[in-house]
Amino acid sequence: MVYSEPLRDYRGCQYIHGICVRECEEGTKAYVRDCDYAKPEATCDVPNPEVDLRGKICDYSQCYCEEPTVRDPITKKCVKLEDCTKSN
Repeated sequence: MVYSEPLRDYRGCQYIHGICVRECEEGTKAYVRDCDYAKPEATCDVPNPEVDLRGKICDYSQCYCEEPTVRDPITKKCVKLEDCTKSN
């Protein structure tokens, strides 16, 4: 029997119809829901999003910023909250 070590740096994939279409970039990790309520990604504008209870989403995956970073809507990069792009 052969045992393999888990991939320590594996961040996951964004899936469409069960096929990995894009690996999550550094600083992100896969957010996957089989069939459940989704929680939006934390952003500079909404750093602590609530679970969206309007309806369940099935087969959803996305690459979300790893904590403690959030998505900067201007640069589309993962940054610390204090490093968010300032809007005028």
